[in-house]
Amino acid sequence: MLKKSELVKIKAEVCKVAEGAGKILLSYYRKKLIIKEKFKAGLVTQADLKSEKFIKAALQKKFPSFVFIGEESGQSDLIHGDTPVWHVDPLDGTTNFVHGFPMFCVSIGLAIAGDPVLGVIHIPCLKETFHAAKGSGAFLGKKKIHVSDRKKISECLLTTGFAYSQEESMLAPAIEKFHNAHLEARAVRRPGAAAIDLAYVAAGVFDGFWEQNLGSWDICAGAALVTEAGGEVSNYRNDPLDLMGREVLATNGIIHPRMMEILK
Repeated sequence: MLKKSELVKIKAEVCKVAEGAGKILLSYYRKKLIIKEKFKAGLVTQADLKSEKFIKAALQKKFPSFVFIGEESGQSDLIHGDTPVWHVDPLDGTTNFVHGFPMFCVSIGLAIAGDPVLGVIHIPCLKETFHAAKGSGAFLGKKKIHVSDRKKISECLLTTGFAYSQEESMLAPAIEKFHNAHLEARAVRRPGAAAIDLAYVAAGVFDGFWEQNLGSWDICAGAALVTEAGGEVSNYRNDPLDLMGREVLATNGIIHPRMMEILK
């Protein structure tokens, strides 16, 4: 296990990498793109690929013993024991990016034995960089952040996302959960970038977030942020978060039990 002081140093380097990748994304933003559709997995552009290539090269140069898993390069069979593993989404919110909607980000998480120990989420258009290292708190830039203290769902702003599918069998359960939450909450949003949703739960903007059919690169960094900001992260049944489990519920902790009831 890496020491807290080591994680803080690594985090500083990762923030630079994420912001560098953000500059690459902005160089393609609202310009002509080469767009391809991944089978039941959304869109990919040359911006996604260039960003991931940059991140992977930078991280492997600085931390050659760590394993890299990226949304575009896929899983790795080199994971074993307590080897540190990067979980990277070089452009979370690609559909937003393609349509010129500024809610997209770079998400870089580090996990050891499946435990998210570091997270950096950079939103280029807002010039916001969220970062956290285990045991050291969560930050937006230099400002320490905390989850909200709202206790009643009726006072909460929630957020969620749906799978890239037009199959009713997949969408219907998600729509039902959205419906149930909307009946109780002040409002429910769907910005279209899970990493941003998680970062804003950590910052107390959103009080809770849930989604299924996610990759580890979508949730690793955000899970580290929410935990360090004092929140709670699990699956819908309150089991410990499984990065490969494709399901996450993240809240301020106070509303967690009620959110699990809503999501049953």
